Amino acid sequence: VVTYKYYFIKWSWRTIYIACTMLNGFLSFLQLLLIEGTTFGIPPFWFALGDDVFAEFIAGIQFLPTTIMMVHLCPTGSEGASYAMFTTVNNSALTLSSAISANLLNIWDVSKTTIQQGDYVGMTNLTILTTVLQLSGILFVCCLPHTKDELMNLKHDSRSSKIGGFVFLFVTFGSILYSIRVGVLTILYPGSLGES
Repeated sequence: VVTYKYYFIKWSWRTIYIACTMLNGFLSFLQLLLIEGTTFGIPPFWFALGDDVFAEFIAGIQFLPTTIMMVHLCPTGSEGASYAMFTTVNNSALTLSSAISANLLNIWDVSKTTIQQGDYVGMTNLTILTTVLQLSGILFVCCLPHTKDELMNLKHDSRSSKIGGFVFLFVTFGSILYSIRVGVLTILYPGSLGES
């Protein structure tokens, strides 16, 4: 919060999202170095831990503009419902990403036995794929307002979209149902999604 307040508050939200996404992609590519054993003299545990710490820091900076947008777009008197909707979408997206990740394990052999045998090809390919998928969010940055002023103009726009509302509900509930399906399959049929 302090970093955003003192350094990024004047930046365009689009610039923040692009920079954070690119930096997160770079950190994700560092996992390839970890897979190859190149950690620049840093023990692998600390190398991996540092990667996670920086990724969480970047995610926090990226999350603040989202929260600011949510607060400003929220209709007066509907703050609780808006917050519930926002957290539901955020939580279902996190769960959906985990479910999709579990399905991606089937693409290449990343089983424990394969890794113990020293075959890291599947792990390398999966790391590259997930990094590219992370970077694909940049394609949607054009949907964000540049600044707070642009956001205020958006708030005073009285148009609504039934199609947009339907798509929002369909994606939200579809994500939740898909995540439940994957969770049930994982419990009833362990290993059916490729996890080891």
